[in-house]
Order: sequence, then structure tokens, then C-alpha cells
Amino acid sequence: MSVVDMVVLILKLIVAALQLLDAVLKYLR
Repeated sequence: MSVVDMVVLILKLIVAALQLLDAVLKYLR
């Protein structure tokens, strides 16, 4: 697995986490 693949994977995880956090905040309000 190349460094680029790891970076892309990490970025996707960060984006998914942010979307999940946003959904949770909207749900709580």
C-alpha cells in the first residue's frame, strides 16, 4: 500500500467522521 493510498484513506475517514458528527449535532437539536 503506497503513501498516497494511505493519505486518501485517512482523508476519507476524516470526511466520514465530520459528516457523522454533523448528523449527530442536527439530530440532537
